[in-house]
Amino acid sequence: MMKYVGRVALILLLLLCIVLLVPSGAIVAYGEVVEIPLNAKKGMEPLKDGYLSDLEYEDPSISVKIEKGRMYETNYVAARVKIANASQLRTVMAAGYYSPSTLMGTTMAKRTNAVLAINGDFFSSRNGHGFVARQGKVYRTACDPMIYDILIIDENGDMHILEKPDNAAVKAFPGTPIQGFTFGPGLIVNGEVRRHDPASFNADTFDCAAGKAAQRMCLAQVGPLEYLCISSEGPEDPGSVGMTLDQFTDLVASFEGIQNAYNLDGGSSSTMVFNGDKINSPNNPKRRPLCDMIYFASAWDAE
Repeated sequence: MMKYVGRVALILLLLLCIVLLVPSGAIVAYGEVVEIPLNAKKGMEPLKDGYLSDLEYEDPSISVKIEKGRMYETNYVAARVKIANASQLRTVMAAGYYSPSTLMGTTMAKRTNAVLAINGDFFSSRNGHGFVARQGKVYRTACDPMIYDILIIDENGDMHILEKPDNAAVKAFPGTPIQGFTFGPGLIVNGEVRRHDPASFNADTFDCAAGKAAQRMCLAQVGPLEYLCISSEGPEDPGSVGMTLDQFTDLVASFEGIQNAYNLDGGSSSTMVFNGDKINSPNNPKRRPLCDMIYFASAWDAE
C-alpha cells in the first residue's frame, strides 16, 4: 500500500513540475509533419494562428518571412521560405498540360492551400520548346541549346540550373526531376552571378525582355530546403520604374547565401500570393491569369 501511495505521489509531483515549467499561455502542439504525396492536389490546411502578421507565417513544418525594400528606384518584395521536407515545394496547373487554360493566381493559391505561391514559367507559351516537369511527371523534353536555361528541382528540393542544355544533357540529369521549368535565364548559378547581354536573346523566342525595365520574379535557393522568392515592380506601378534583367540580377545578388536563382515569367504575370492575397505590385491594376504556379504548402497534420 505504501509503495502504491509513493508512486501516485511521484506522478503528481512530476505533473506539477511540468505545469510549473511550461510558460503561462503557452500552446502545446499535438500533431506531426507529414510528406505530401506527389499526386495530392493540395497541401495541409495552414493554421489560422500560424499567420503571425501580414508578413509572416509559421507552423512546425514551414516558415515564411516577407520583407520589402527599394532598389534602382523600384520597389520589391522578397519572401524567405523554410520547409521541413521537399514535398512542400509544389506546382499546380490551372487545368492541365494538354488542355492549358488560365486562372488568377489567387484562385490557384486558395485551391491548393498554399501558404505562399508565385507564378511559374507559363509553360503553354514556350511553343513546344524546353523541358517541362510537374509533380514528378515529365511532359516535354524539347530543348534548344541556343535559347533557354532550364531549371530542375529534384527529389531533395534542390535547384539545378542547366545553362542552354540539349536534350541529352537533360536526360543525363543524375537526380529525379520533380519540377522542370523553361524560362530563365539563370541569374546565379552554383554561387556565381551571371550577366546577360540583351542582344544575345532572340526576341521572337525568348521573352524575358532583358534590356527592358519591367516587373520581374525569381525563385532562389539559399540552403537545404531554404528559398527566396523575389519580385520587383514595373513601370506601371506608381513610384517604380522597373528593372532590366541585369538590375534585377543585382537585386537578387544583394541577398547573401544564394546558390542558385532562376528568372521566371515577369510583366503582368509576376504574381506573389500570401494568405490568399496578391502582395506584389499592390497598386498595379493589371493582373494576368496564369497557367501554372509554384507554391509552398504546410505539411503539419494537426490531427
